[in-house]
Amino acid sequence: MKKKISLILTFFLIIGLLTACRKEIESIPYEEESIISSGEIIDFFNPDGTLYSDTTLISELELPVETEYTSENTLVSESISQTSETTTKPVNQETTIVTTTEETTTTTTVATTTAVPITTTVATTTTIPKATYNPSNYTPLNYSNQIGIWISFLEFQNILKGKSESQFRKSVCEMYDNCVSMGINTVYVHARSHGDAFYVSDLYPWSKNITGEIGAKPSFDPYEILVEEAHKRGLSFHAWINPMRTVTEDDMKKISDSYQIKKWAKNKNGTYIVNVNGTYWLNPAYKEVRQLIVNGAQEIISKYNVDGIHIDDYFYQSSFTNSFDESAFSSSGYSDLKSFRVNNINLMVKEIYSGVKNINPSVLFGISPAGNIDNLYAYHCADVKTWCSKNGYCDYIIPQIYWGFTHKSAAYDKMLGQWCSIHTNKNVKLVVGLAAYRAADGEMENEPQVLSKQISYFKNQYPSHYGGVAFFRYENLFKPSSAQKSKIQSELEALESQLE
Repeated sequence: MKKKISLILTFFLIIGLLTACRKEIESIPYEEESIISSGEIIDFFNPDGTLYSDTTLISELELPVETEYTSENTLVSESISQTSETTTKPVNQETTIVTTTEETTTTTTVATTTAVPITTTVATTTTIPKATYNPSNYTPLNYSNQIGIWISFLEFQNILKGKSESQFRKSVCEMYDNCVSMGINTVYVHARSHGDAFYVSDLYPWSKNITGEIGAKPSFDPYEILVEEAHKRGLSFHAWINPMRTVTEDDMKKISDSYQIKKWAKNKNGTYIVNVNGTYWLNPAYKEVRQLIVNGAQEIISKYNVDGIHIDDYFYQSSFTNSFDESAFSSSGYSDLKSFRVNNINLMVKEIYSGVKNINPSVLFGISPAGNIDNLYAYHCADVKTWCSKNGYCDYIIPQIYWGFTHKSAAYDKMLGQWCSIHTNKNVKLVVGLAAYRAADGEMENEPQVLSKQISYFKNQYPSHYGGVAFFRYENLFKPSSAQKSKIQSELEALESQLE
């Protein structure tokens, strides 16, 4: 009897042990679901511990996360209904991301910094903007060293808004003549500043800085005049676009429902396009959004004999909270938001580059990031180290080194040295952006003829990196305020010898 009882007790003990082990095993995460972080991204700050922010016109960028991918950069983007999208968790240095639609499957190879693959399926129904752009036979006019100047929508508010064709052409001729007399050979002219167009576009509404009303068709094509008069004077013409920033909330209500940004504002708000403090921003996490940006660049090259496409530093902004791209991030497979955003910007930049070259391989693609490398990556997720070292991202880069030699935390010589240290690809021209608007103001006010001294320093200290200089912006050099006029005149006189 005792033996029977003992056997029964032993039996139940074994059952109990097996059950406990099973529960313990079930509590251990499946290997593919565990996330291994390989080095956290650390935010960057100024030497004094503050977040660097000078003005609303300037922001910052940095750090590399190499991105290599293959995609079909077709000239014609058809409407595609996506039934599902499969992504793979980033793995060490290379991850394969497969996107499947009803018609095609494309494979994308992306460099990342996390490990252990995990597959996530996200159901989507989206439409890729339709666009057909023809290759261009135009032979661009470009110079080995750029001596450039930015002409922004702020200039257009004065010389274009509400003006007749003859009035506008006269102002443009005067503007370009001033540029040529100074030694300028390249102009970066706003084509799209806020999701609008200063040119004939099927994708974006006419800018309100032409007629005073967004979407209103003008009686003439201002961009045709801008390109034509530039080439008459031997000026290389680069169309300047802000890729992510679009219209204000008020202006979005006024534009036609036919525009893609309006459709997304109505149906994809919070995903494809996001309202941040009253301004809508495109979200580059989505392939369809990046395609619209690429289509916009291709459209310009197809319609106008431009010599380059130029984008500036309006990428992710410090005002963007995690909610900006929460949905895309949660389904991306990434464990780190910063790495996710860096990859999105790298994809956008590389896709613009490929899109430009597909229309005309000789047209240049350039980027003008902010000047503080540390802040670029931390707040804008802009991977300038990769852009300056790898092929396929840009033909030239113009960091906005908008400080004098005496700046406490971002002295010109210090910042320039940092940019030259990451500029290792000779196929990418390094052009330095200089702050004409500060030449008679702030700490630079006490540095007479600072612009010419900055050029001389670049030429003499880093001759192998010198690809030219660019000035922000036209009116600050040629239409200064009465208080700054004498100091700017002194700057212009000193620049003559440097720009001969």
